[in-house]
Amino acid sequence: MKIYRTKDIGIIDRLYMEKTGVKEQDLIERAAHAFVQAFICEEKKPGRVMVVAGPGNNGADARSVARLLSEHGWKTDLWDFSGKDAFDRQQADWSAYLGNLPSGIVVVDGLFGSGLTRPVTGSFAQIIEGINSLNTRVYAVDIPSGLPGEGMPFDSGAVVKASVTFTFQFPKMSFLFAENYPYVGRWEVLDIGMGGMAYSEVETPFRMIEESDIHNLFPRKRHPFSFKNNYGHALLIAGSLGKMGAAILSARSCLRVGTGLLTVHLPGRGEIPMQTSLPEAMVSLDSHRDVAGDLPQGLLTLKTPYTAIGAGPGLGTSPETADLLRNLLIWFGDKTPFPPLVLDADALNILSEHPGMLEYLPIGTVLTPHPGEFDRLARACGLARAENSYLRAIQAIEMAVKHKIIVVLKGRYTLIATQNGPHWFNPAGNPAMATAGSGDVLTGIILGLLAQGYEPRTAAVLGVWLHARAGDRAAAGGRFLLAGDIIENL
Repeated sequence: MKIYRTKDIGIIDRLYMEKTGVKEQDLIERAAHAFVQAFICEEKKPGRVMVVAGPGNNGADARSVARLLSEHGWKTDLWDFSGKDAFDRQQADWSAYLGNLPSGIVVVDGLFGSGLTRPVTGSFAQIIEGINSLNTRVYAVDIPSGLPGEGMPFDSGAVVKASVTFTFQFPKMSFLFAENYPYVGRWEVLDIGMGGMAYSEVETPFRMIEESDIHNLFPRKRHPFSFKNNYGHALLIAGSLGKMGAAILSARSCLRVGTGLLTVHLPGRGEIPMQTSLPEAMVSLDSHRDVAGDLPQGLLTLKTPYTAIGAGPGLGTSPETADLLRNLLIWFGDKTPFPPLVLDADALNILSEHPGMLEYLPIGTVLTPHPGEFDRLARACGLARAENSYLRAIQAIEMAVKHKIIVVLKGRYTLIATQNGPHWFNPAGNPAMATAGSGDVLTGIILGLLAQGYEPRTAAVLGVWLHARAGDRAAAGGRFLLAGDIIENL
């Protein structure tokens, strides 16, 4: 599923009508029918609904919605503010209506669409403020009125706070950022028949991961005569005093995702916890007891046995460990070809503290920061602090392009930013996954896929999706979970 910029959606509408002969009114009717069907599935029994329509196509959609809801047995109050000075003529009636609103009424917002280029002020802002003052469910037609299709709300102006947003054919990018959740609520894309056509005239670098994308990538069929060496040998550099659990979680998920062999390089103190918890993993012990500071011996041989390397979970940021990471990146500079690399957690924090190391990152390195880690990395790269999630996503893409790497910016809609595009947003996952160790599990999954020969971008997209879907399975029924539950559901 592609995510188009707001300016391109109008072009797509025109192209679709030109190529198919479908009239604009027919598209409006399709949208209205799709909205009403989704609305009825939510509300179940007919009741009373207030439909607010504004100018433009969004208002036309809303007026058609009002008609169809009436045909489905709903008592419909249509407030049409599409004409010039419409609010001024109806202001007294509108205020009185809101003051005596029937209990249980539901609101449908169709004032403005996604093409908004300035904040909503004046009379229309009063309408939106009236809607927001109601203690009732609000359904937005395509997009909450006042919210731009991309980015954040305007610095001033009113925005409808919807409970549910039913959008048409393509998701809007603004739905994907945390700051906009109070306005968008839960959202769903409704098919109005325009998605089966290729719009080669309109390019977009943004995608939403769908299950069909994953089926094309995974799983690879295993040969019946294969053995463990066919599925890679991963090296994980992780753990420090008090954080061995992160290393164990990452190692377990690496093996669970199908890696043939795994060696975990640990501080000396980590041997017993790792081998007791995960006997399937091999252990390489550092000369330091509480932190890792040495390059693993396997890297110092003429031909390294490792098909992928990961570093960071629970690693700590001691000077010895910073030297280890620096030496690791220098080691990569001497190797052609080199094994793919994934860095997370404290490895990212070390990069932020020593920004000169960023120049040593091998092409295709996968970084998996959460927003706080990313902001520190961005400052190390000389970027200004992002004021919101949208700007942070743009910076992630800039970082991926500049350093020729892949940035997995973790969040509700995790972004996989790549050097040349496309850039993928992940729709799967749930709030129960916001728990200690969840990111360590993701690192292990991506490392395991890299070790098995998946190229970095594919491993990142596939790993993020598998992690999120395993989390959805683990949280079935709404219960809370531990990071280990994600591993058990892979």
